[in-house]
Amino acid sequence: MRALIIDDHAHVRENLRLLLNEVAPDFELVGEADGVNSGEQAIKTLQPDLVFLDIEMADGTGFDLLNRFKEPGFRLIFVTGHDGYAIRAFRVSAIDYLLKPVDPDDLEEAIEKVRKQPPLQKMQIQEAEEIQHAEKLQQLVLSDSENIYLVQVSDILRCQSEDNYTRFFLRDGRKLLISRTLKEYAELLEPSGFFRSHQSHLINLSFFDHYDKRDGGTIRMKDGTTLPLATRKKDQLIQVLRSL
Repeated sequence: MRALIIDDHAHVRENLRLLLNEVAPDFELVGEADGVNSGEQAIKTLQPDLVFLDIEMADGTGFDLLNRFKEPGFRLIFVTGHDGYAIRAFRVSAIDYLLKPVDPDDLEEAIEKVRKQPPLQKMQIQEAEEIQHAEKLQQLVLSDSENIYLVQVSDILRCQSEDNYTRFFLRDGRKLLISRTLKEYAELLEPSGFFRSHQSHLINLSFFDHYDKRDGGTIRMKDGTTLPLATRKKDQLIQVLRSL
């Protein structure tokens, strides 16, 4: 098994290299890269079977790198210092999601998952089917400074951007302020019936009531909330509503 490490911190790469040699001496570390661009080149040149990939790097994210490969021919384990990307990570069929600093037992468990994987061609077919069935999220884990919540996606009325935070408005009246951007949640929730109606607003179309064409156009939600609709989003909203 040929492995490649992509992380923009040299000490992280070194630590992972040492741990990999300890828990999986039969794996061959064929190279390292420190970002999206160098990682893309390393993958194309070295053709690894397994990639250990950081998420937030100096020149972009691990997801930016994956978007450059239409059909990745490698298995993937994310290694990151951030726990907020787990759902998105598994939606791109990552085998595991390890938090820094990497625990040797967690790495060994991830390696065992790799060993149990079927041949890659068969695995890609299975993953494609799994992704199709998993397009619509059922639940979302949200955490603030004091609590961790398991929220049913169907209970989310709307989300509102507040600088680098996102305010969730729930059906039971709760308002949760989460320290992640609205852009990240839009990417997760849009396949599940949500619509980015404005730079600051993401709405659950299940709770959409009507579109008021007057005064530039506004959206009225079933709970009585009135929200702005960006001009450039008008035609897109009409198309989405007609497709429901």
